[in-house]
Amino acid sequence: MSTISVSIPEDDFNFLRALADSDGTTPEAFLARQTRLLRERFQRPLHPDVVALSGIVKADVNEKQAYHDYMEKKHS
Repeated sequence: MSTISVSIPEDDFNFLRALADSDGTTPEAFLARQTRLLRERFQRPLHPDVVALSGIVKADVNEKQAYHDYMEKKHS
């Protein structure tokens, strides 16, 4: 097993400690588990339905403006 040291802001560490406490574990064990889950997620291929939906929304869409325009049209 490998060990790393990471400097993080005190607020982030307090958040991590509280999250780990609520999960009944230590910050180190919590991060180790999250890292394993992240690795597993990236090694698992996307579901074919997700792949089929990829690219439906154009990359040049301004989503905030589109939402604003939609809400304005809906409520006017």
